[in-house]
Amino acid sequence: MTNNVGISSTVKVDISSTVLEKSINTAKEFLDKLVTPAIEEVGLLLRDSVALWRFNNQVRIVNRAKANCERNNISLRTISLKLLCPLLEGASLEEDETLQDKWAILLANMVDSDQNVQNHVFPYILGQISSNEFLFLDRVFQEKQERVRLLSEELSKFRAEKPEIVAGLSRTILDLSAQTDEEKKSIQNHWVSPTVWKLQKKKREAENELRLVQHRESHIAYRMAAPEVLPDGGLRDFELSNVIRLGLVKLVQETYASSQTLEIPNDPDKEYLHVDLEIEMESNDHHVLTELGELFVAACTEKEKA
Repeated sequence: MTNNVGISSTVKVDISSTVLEKSINTAKEFLDKLVTPAIEEVGLLLRDSVALWRFNNQVRIVNRAKANCERNNISLRTISLKLLCPLLEGASLEEDETLQDKWAILLANMVDSDQNVQNHVFPYILGQISSNEFLFLDRVFQEKQERVRLLSEELSKFRAEKPEIVAGLSRTILDLSAQTDEEKKSIQNHWVSPTVWKLQKKKREAENELRLVQHRESHIAYRMAAPEVLPDGGLRDFELSNVIRLGLVKLVQETYASSQTLEIPNDPDKEYLHVDLEIEMESNDHHVLTELGELFVAACTEKEKA
């Protein structure tokens, strides 16, 4: 009886040159339908054809970056290969004309000695985004810039007028307090007259207005720092998911509480008590441009210089 336990069970896979050539030719025939001109017309192997196409893209984008630097009088600085190589690698694969411009601008901004654009994630993000997604985020970013500009003008004007406004309200409060005291002295009984009530009401209104003035500067600054809300319908669902994945956009939820103020009479000689009653809670979900999103769009935006 023959014992087969010790016989090796190794199976050798032999790929003949005929099978391999057939596979390559099949792939080549398919690629000929996708690439114009055909690979055979160019007379290059597939690898060389792709390499040449990528190299031409790199040259085109580098030349655009050079023109951008010259146009805006950018003073050049050296950047590390760790930053430059991923950028050129990603730019070499870009077919979209709009995004090719963004690659060129990103390179120009990275070599600008007056800027500090050194984020290694920007080339990766630019290689992962479509032109429609970028242009939409760019519009949102420009709206944020315009809002900040208008609020900055409002803040500067308020700061210039604030001392006079505060002084005027303070004088009004002191005058109303003095009138109230005089009116109380002329009253023979313990009941507050309608005149005193009116004076006290005016004083409260002036005090509330003064408090609003004191908080207005911080309120304007808060509005300037607030993220820009994305308008509805600007992106399709899969595009929105992509920019969220890249950290350029995020979903935020804000809760609002509406309240009603009641005035309750206190002692006759004292002012009214105020009670705020919360009567309704509301929440609002919306997508906003993140800080990373703002920095990314700014890094891909041409900086005009005198």
